[in-house]
Amino acid sequence: MTKKYELIYVLNGTLRADELRAQMERVHSIVEASGEIVDIVEWGRRRLAYEIQDIREGYYVLVYFNAEPDAPREVERLLRIYDAVLRFLIVVAEGNFVPAGRRTLEEESDDKAKDGVSEDAVKVMEQQESAETTVEADTETEASAEADEPSAEEAPAKES
Repeated sequence: MTKKYELIYVLNGTLRADELRAQMERVHSIVEASGEIVDIVEWGRRRLAYEIQDIREGYYVLVYFNAEPDAPREVERLLRIYDAVLRFLIVVAEGNFVPAGRRTLEEESDDKAKDGVSEDAVKVMEQQESAETTVEADTETEASAEADEPSAEEAPAKES
């Protein structure tokens, strides 16, 4: 009986694109030897929370795969001895495979366009939203400046 698994791993983020692809293919071949890859989601380069082997940037990849219950143990063993992988984690996936991919701004504007809103209208709405946040920030700044100034009633009376 096969189970659904998720593997996330981090490669050295300072490598060139062709070197990263070669390392990713090797990791994927390790996983394919033990199971069937369903989906691969590349998260891309990100700053690591802490340095690992004097490396500050990592390349994150998420792999969804189906395998027998004993297969993850073999995948972990092979990933431990593969130096290109800085960190990895394999977990049993619960529920359906629904990759939570990041949506780009272009995809969001495409969805708005599909909903019957023209691209120009989307730009106008985005400009209005940014203008509203600017007005709110200005209002907050003015309110805090007025709060710092004492009113005429609070000002101490000067003695002559």
